[in-house]
Amino acid sequence: MAEEIIEVTISPKGKVEVHLRGIAGMGCVEETRELFALLGDDVESQELTPEAFAEVSQEQQNRLWS
Repeated sequence: MAEEIIEVTISPKGKVEVHLRGIAGMGCVEETRELFALLGDDVESQELTPEAFAEVSQEQQNRLWS
């Protein structure tokens, strides 16, 4: 299993960036929900990486072959 890493960077102006690695599928959204709540739930933007869609694609493939 890959190591799961959540990297938080806070700029001198207070901008917070969160980057996740090693979390496949939409689990990344759940993994960061509490963190975002602690930071005030003020999410300016969110970009999902190809890793986020890995699990979804597999589920779709399974439905096609079932």
